[in-house]
Amino acid sequence: MKKLLLGLSLLAISSSCFAIVNFTSSNGALVMRDVVVDDTTVYDSVTLKLDLASGTFTILDATLKKDHFSSIALDSITENGLKVDFHGCALSGKNQITCMTKIVALDNNLAMNALGGATSNIYDNLSNQYNPSTVTALDKTSSILVSFNLIQGIPVEVKFIYNNIKPTAESLSIFQPKFGFGCTIDGFGCTYVTGNFTDVAF
Repeated sequence: MKKLLLGLSLLAISSSCFAIVNFTSSNGALVMRDVVVDDTTVYDSVTLKLDLASGTFTILDATLKKDHFSSIALDSITENGLKVDFHGCALSGKNQITCMTKIVALDNNLAMNALGGATSNIYDNLSNQYNPSTVTALDKTSSILVSFNLIQGIPVEVKFIYNNIKPTAESLSIFQPKFGFGCTIDGFGCTYVTGNFTDVAF
């Protein structure tokens, strides 16, 4: 609890956090949304009761943020026997956004690559570009490329994590996850599929 109190105290005076704040003077209630504590724990909403006379506050409620990924696909593309379902993007840490896809091989098993590095970019509503810091699929994680076998008809969840998001960003103009398969042993001859999912809230 002390750790939470310290984190909330710092957030209350910080101008660089994601928290959205609403204060009601009639009852002293301060409601902060999307509160990040210690760069890792995200609260959907924190409600404090402020005593301005004594300079103290009481925590009335602190609700942890759940995954805000949609259970159904928000958008999808199908190309070259690969279906990519987009399930949304969500704030997942301080200045961090995670975007989730589920991919399905429609016709055959595929030796799949989920690409990071300078690909799979997002652009925020202020036209800032971000490359993924991490790509995860199954039990694998990489900043550059995650390789795994995609069995026909079985969806696999692939997440793309982006750091250093501008605090002033309010949404994403586009999310462009990139996948490759059918590559030769030396990495040539790949078939690529890139999503272009636009107007993304987080």
